[in-house]
Amino acid sequence: MASLSTRAASRAALPFLLLALLPALNGCGTQAQNAIKVQDVLAEARRHAQVDPNDKQAREWADRAVAVAPQNADTYVGPRDASGQIVSPLSIADVFSSVGNDAALVDYMSQAAQKFPNDERPLQQLSDAQSRLGRTAERKASAAKLAAILTGQLAKPGAQNIEGLSLARAQALWDSGDTAGGTAEYRKGIQAYPTLYSFPNGLAYNFAEANTNLPEALVLAQKGLALVQRSTGDNKDAEVAVVQDTLGWVQYRLHDYKAAELNLQEAVSTIPRQPELRCHLGTVYAAVGKTEAAHSEFTHALRISSDYLAAKQALAALPKSAP
Repeated sequence: MASLSTRAASRAALPFLLLALLPALNGCGTQAQNAIKVQDVLAEARRHAQVDPNDKQAREWADRAVAVAPQNADTYVGPRDASGQIVSPLSIADVFSSVGNDAALVDYMSQAAQKFPNDERPLQQLSDAQSRLGRTAERKASAAKLAAILTGQLAKPGAQNIEGLSLARAQALWDSGDTAGGTAEYRKGIQAYPTLYSFPNGLAYNFAEANTNLPEALVLAQKGLALVQRSTGDNKDAEVAVVQDTLGWVQYRLHDYKAAELNLQEAVSTIPRQPELRCHLGTVYAAVGKTEAAHSEFTHALRISSDYLAAKQALAALPKSAP
């Protein structure tokens, strides 16, 4: 699809060119005004990205958002609430992740990681995007840096959101290649937070990805599903779907294709715009000979995330239809 008019973009850019000439001001009023300007500019970046995920004007608008407040990490990854969770205002990560432009996401999160070396949020986004792009060595390096930051945060007196930091550290250790350390951290979390589904679910998923400890992975995934089904959170349906995906992926590894297909179908129906879930379901379809259904899932995953390497490779591996 063609990008929007460059003349219109140039007219819209004029206020921000003027803004760059204004002297820097201090105080809450200026911060609030800047926050509003950042949101306005990022909304325009998202509009361009939605028209064409690879449109260079989306990046130009993202750069303008950074220029409003160059030392504000929230522009890249969104502000946090009191518990340390990222909350809703639009960020550069939102703009490019929503359209599956992982190349742009890697560029901006790399920039943010350099500018804010003690902030774990850009590295989390960076590691995930590098994984989807198949940049294994780069992802390991990012995850190792992330694990070090999280270790430091956990060691601080009065640290908040201990369970969230511990969960993120466990996954970062796994992603960095330290599977023994990651497994130990997950097991500690399972013991320390017996009512949280995320620790057994995370360890089960990592075992399934590594195709190891599958009987234990099945028990962990079933435990995670039972825990999340008893929860009452606002995002319960999506959380259940995430654990169904884990359980389905473990069942696929165990060659229980019928059970895997049912769980993954439910997960995809709840979260249809998650390429990894689509790819998992497609893999099960391919295993049972449903080639057309598999082709559809892999193709759909690539529509969501056009550079998703796992989907590209799976699609290429499907049997070619007869002429």
